[in-house]
Amino acid sequence: MRFRDIIGQRDLIEKLIAAVNNGRIPHAQLFWGAEGSGQLALATAYAQYINCRQKVQASSGEDLHGLSADSCGKCPSCLKFQQIAHPDLHFVYPNNADGSRIKKDSQSLDYIDTWRELMLANQGIFSLNEWTEAMNIGTRQPIINVRDCRQILQTLSLKPAEAAFRVVIVWLIEKLDVTTSSILLKTLEEPEPQTVFLLVSENPDRILPTILSRTQMVKVPRIEASDLEAYLQQKGMGAEDAKDLALRSQGNLVEAKLLSGNNETRKNFHESFADWMRLCFKVDMPALVALGERMKDLKGEPIKLFLQSCLNEIRACLLISNGCGQWVLGDAAEKSFWQNFSKFVTNANVRQYYDLFNDAIYQISRNADIPTLFTDLSIKLCRILAAARK
Repeated sequence: MRFRDIIGQRDLIEKLIAAVNNGRIPHAQLFWGAEGSGQLALATAYAQYINCRQKVQASSGEDLHGLSADSCGKCPSCLKFQQIAHPDLHFVYPNNADGSRIKKDSQSLDYIDTWRELMLANQGIFSLNEWTEAMNIGTRQPIINVRDCRQILQTLSLKPAEAAFRVVIVWLIEKLDVTTSSILLKTLEEPEPQTVFLLVSENPDRILPTILSRTQMVKVPRIEASDLEAYLQQKGMGAEDAKDLALRSQGNLVEAKLLSGNNETRKNFHESFADWMRLCFKVDMPALVALGERMKDLKGEPIKLFLQSCLNEIRACLLISNGCGQWVLGDAAEKSFWQNFSKFVTNANVRQYYDLFNDAIYQISRNADIPTLFTDLSIKLCRILAAARK
């Protein structure tokens, strides 16, 4: 994967290029940012550039999409990196047993073929939900376990095969099992020569401080709306639809792909949220309990996606209540609901909504009982609405 294949992030890419060209390659870096920002793709392109044997400069006349330099994409090293098959490129990612082919004691290497297929099919940008479904592990929670950590140590005990820098990319380092983190600490602090650790995260606040202190932070911002819009048009989407979707997804390519693939998903989420809030407003407890029971039929990740969409609904209402309705995009039915519901979303209570939905998302990731969680969440929402009504 080359830098020119990354969607947006030009300023950050130039900083990475300058660091490599000046010989400043930290041994451990943390690429962190929101889901769908392209941290994994950027880390992979960075690893390829570090090891490219024939780096290309803008002065060569080759189209680098406005960049000052890039990997060539043609040398033996680049060809292997682009197929996610270089012997000195190692990936570690959350995993678990699938109950059939891998009944227990799973590790990243067990899923390397599946990982490679998903990486190549999505240009390195996909969600944990997509990865969980690709592994087919059902409701099991993916983690980075002790076997992954030991595999890293075993890999680093061997000499590099051919690359100038051996690279270990750890995707979603926040999924590292706390009880096994000590295995990595010394390696991160004193790695083998010519070894680079690239950690990737969507929630750095959930990473152990001892690991954070051993890395150089690289903030990956959300994809600019203009860059995402241009990408969607390249994929065949009409100009107006691409502009609308780029703004709606707020720089999240994962969400943009989901909504572009099925526009009904967004509408269903909105209608479900609107119906839920109406029940909370009326304090219709039998209906709210029944709603929680229906939710248990869904898998954890789709429920998390729905709750994240609820946060977007709250954001739209907050903008309207603060006189910024011009920044809110939606059809007539959506805007009508947001206009009415904005009376109950204020600067005084928006933090309560935010904390409730984010805590629910976290609890689902910890295998919380879905009906109980939704019933409890509904009760708390009833209280917020009752207080706002007064």
